[in-house]
Amino acid sequence: TLEQFSTFLSEHKVDVSKFGKGAAKTLQDFYAAVVEERKSTLEVVEGGLERVVNLVRISLRIRDSDNHLRELRIASQSTAGGEVRSRDQKFAVVLRSLEQNQWQEAVERCFQEKLQLSAKVQKACFVTDNESYTFKEDR
Repeated sequence: TLEQFSTFLSEHKVDVSKFGKGAAKTLQDFYAAVVEERKSTLEVVEGGLERVVNLVRISLRIRDSDNHLRELRIASQSTAGGEVRSRDQKFAVVLRSLEQNQWQEAVERCFQEKLQLSAKVQKACFVTDNESYTFKEDR
């Protein structure tokens, strides 16, 4: 339950009063992402918690009519409370716990959900450069 989750966080030195303040997610949103949607995991590290999110950053590029390389980037993100967070990041998709090692399928799902592009259209229009795939762990 949300109450048990809140207690678990508090027991591991997380100040739950900071959730929902400013641009921070609400405790309910964080609970949904971790427990219900399984978009991240929490690992106990030296008595505290570390959140692990597996992301696939997507470099979606095209050459324009002047031969300039253009890249799709996320400029900002709206929160549930209506606030806007500045991002300036590459397009990305979170790998759910069931999708580990299936990044290609996750990218396809992302394009279907966010850009309304069917798998058939993606196969016809996009080329995946498997040579450029890299794995990097950030902390």
